[in-house]
Amino acid sequence: MTQYQSRFDTSLKKQHFLPKYWPTWFLIGLLFIFSYLPIKWRDRFAAFIADKIYNAKFLTKRKQIAFTNLGLCFPEYSQAEKDALMRENLRSVAQILLSLGEIAFRSRRFLIQRINFIGEHYIKEAEAQGKSIIFLAPHCYGLDFAGAAAISARGYPLSSMFNDYRNPIFDWFVTGYRTRFTKLAGKGTLYHRSEGLKPAIKSLRDKAHFYYLPDEDHGRENSIFCDFYASKKATLPVIGRLAKLGRAVVIPTYTSYNAATSKIDVICHAPLENFPNGDEQHQTELMNRAIEKVIDENRAQYMWTLKLLKTRPEEGLDIYKR
Repeated sequence: MTQYQSRFDTSLKKQHFLPKYWPTWFLIGLLFIFSYLPIKWRDRFAAFIADKIYNAKFLTKRKQIAFTNLGLCFPEYSQAEKDALMRENLRSVAQILLSLGEIAFRSRRFLIQRINFIGEHYIKEAEAQGKSIIFLAPHCYGLDFAGAAAISARGYPLSSMFNDYRNPIFDWFVTGYRTRFTKLAGKGTLYHRSEGLKPAIKSLRDKAHFYYLPDEDHGRENSIFCDFYASKKATLPVIGRLAKLGRAVVIPTYTSYNAATSKIDVICHAPLENFPNGDEQHQTELMNRAIEKVIDENRAQYMWTLKLLKTRPEEGLDIYKR
């Protein structure tokens, strides 16, 4: 067995119970309480709060980033359309945040029932063929539900990477619920992004699938420019290598909170066909087309507030400067 064990330490220490961390523990306590409240009531409360704070000053910067991204990706959108999308976006953020405690505190059976898993048969087909899977998952607010509550909780082996928070209590809490069901499959791990792709490849070769977030901007030196909707995006050209070295198929995956049904829709599209093929530019363009297709399942739940387009083809241009 070649399973990789992360070197990153997220265990609790005595100093993590000092008074400066008490607010964090209080927030985790609130998540515990919210995880047991009636879901319909909680969703209405979250939407009410989101509508009340939409025009709050502390959200101005994030909304400006989002409107910049939306303007570049969808130049046909009017200001009213962008505003409506971001209002829905904030409601989804609030509803998902108040649901996060479920992953840590509720039963496996409860979590499985919370998920509307669309396209799970693609996972079963890949496993029946002896294939590992790269879940190509762009940044959406419900991504933890996909990894932990949909994939791991059903016994599929899964590895992923993460960046640590500045708060070690959040590190402990988040990494704990993300790896909560790893023992069901007996393999899979969570490792720090600074450790690179080597552990991902080892995990894939050991038939532990990999949850890959491909859409962050990692700068000019590490990226190539590919189309992303109507804009150009600096994109890591690693998906082809990862699939080839990991002997894996690539399944585009998206998560969307459905307030109408009070369930989380985890949507798997068909694996990329005949992949990898062509050069890195072609492979990365194919990846971005797949990312666009899953985002289109519900554009309002994508993380438009990230500086997705920070690195521009024109050097020295800062599109987010205000």
